[in-house]
Amino acid sequence: MNNILNIALAQMTSTDQVETNLQQILQMVREASQQPDSIRPRIIFFPENSLYFRIKSDEKLPQIILNSAEFNALETISKETNIYLHLTSTVYDNGKNWNASVLVSPGSGSQIIYRKIHLFDITLAGDKSIRESDVFAHGGEVTQFDIEGFKFGSSVCYDIRFSELYHKHALAGVDAIVVPAAFLVKTGMIHWEILLKARAIESQCYVLAPAQWGSHQSVNGQISRETFGHSMIVGPWGQSLEQKKDGIGLIYARLDKEESLKVRSQIPMKDHRRI
Repeated sequence: MNNILNIALAQMTSTDQVETNLQQILQMVREASQQPDSIRPRIIFFPENSLYFRIKSDEKLPQIILNSAEFNALETISKETNIYLHLTSTVYDNGKNWNASVLVSPGSGSQIIYRKIHLFDITLAGDKSIRESDVFAHGGEVTQFDIEGFKFGSSVCYDIRFSELYHKHALAGVDAIVVPAAFLVKTGMIHWEILLKARAIESQCYVLAPAQWGSHQSVNGQISRETFGHSMIVGPWGQSLEQKKDGIGLIYARLDKEESLKVRSQIPMKDHRRI
């Protein structure tokens, strides 16, 4: 079994124009594929809202399906580069819109691997309400997936506040948990890093958090939304390994199963659990 896996996290500034976002994704994949073997990723993780960012609250979601032109393009570049792609976006399936994570595998097509469980329905003081449940259906299944012997736990953005989800991933013995996000600036400044580190510490595994960053301008009007950025790779000990605070681009890392095993042997939480 391979104990090492090269990965990359993408930080994006997506808009409500699908084609523009797709081209940004394709360019990042090309860039990653040209890296030296020492850092060339086997899988790239993209943030929440990667294919479509809903900026106008009254705008109808595009019905992006798995056999769409967009996913066909992603499947083609995945096969050409031999790189897995993990992206989270609005996906239309079984008559509903989902905030879903999709795994694009070289030569094996695309599949939905997780549907966001906790939808973002909040009102911050002085800000307009945001209600994901007005347009998305709730997911209800805790899922993991495997890439070359590494087990990953799935989650999306607002899920990070619900530790019971991550408890299930810890019980499943995952090597890493993925948290694609589009965190608001106001909450990101206070909560983002501490929540990611807490999830890594309690689960004793890597946490991979690709994020949206910057000012997202609507192509259909003078409306924008701001996101926090700060894409992060957190180690099993809770340390920040790599971080991209701002800007668009990729960060690279090497996951090592031995690092999680070292932490778990020193503090054997699995043997001590009572709940």
